[in-house]
Amino acid sequence: MLRFPKYICLVLLLLLPVGSAAAAELKDFEFAKTLLAEGEWAAAMNFFGLAISDGGLTRKQLAVAHHLRGVSRAKFNKHRLALRDYKKATALDRGYVAAWWSICNHHIAVTAQLDEALAACNRALSLDSNHAPSYALRAEVMHGKGRTNSAEADFAEAIRLDPKNWSVYFKFGLFYHDTEQPAEAKKNFATAYKLAPAHARRQMAAVPVFQGYGVSQ
Repeated sequence: MLRFPKYICLVLLLLLPVGSAAAAELKDFEFAKTLLAEGEWAAAMNFFGLAISDGGLTRKQLAVAHHLRGVSRAKFNKHRLALRDYKKATALDRGYVAAWWSICNHHIAVTAQLDEALAACNRALSLDSNHAPSYALRAEVMHGKGRTNSAEADFAEAIRLDPKNWSVYFKFGLFYHDTEQPAEAKKNFATAYKLAPAHARRQMAAVPVFQGYGVSQ
């Protein structure tokens, strides 16, 4: 009968649980991403937490898990915890563009700390100069700071890089409305409405500013 030396058997026994645990953690991680894509925010948040706590993910996988758990948490207005996850993601992966974008978005939408938002958007764009969502966000920051020329340039660049993104046209329309350029506002609102899916069209049609331009008639 073939026998393994005792020390080899011990090594095999030690390795088996580790491999098994790592597979389970990866399964939780992948399942959490599926849940997130399906809009199951609470379940996704819990499964990302399981994958993180078990300790079997790579550094980059951990960064993704933290970022996406933050995205899930933000859906429930757990903004402080979401920001903590975003920051953990960027600490694990300093080149994680989407996580820097999320930090920028958090400071625009939640804290109104425009300097913090600008720093995060600039970091994202320093990592990827073609990241259209960061140009669109930075445009909002610039508008908030009263730097209208810079805001207009950033909105235009976001559209150049992603010409089918209806939400950027909509925000560009709001910018032109705020800066009293009704012809440009109407043009961008009309493009946003044309490109948007049905559910987004219904949401747009309920916005009083949008209603005033009559582009959904």
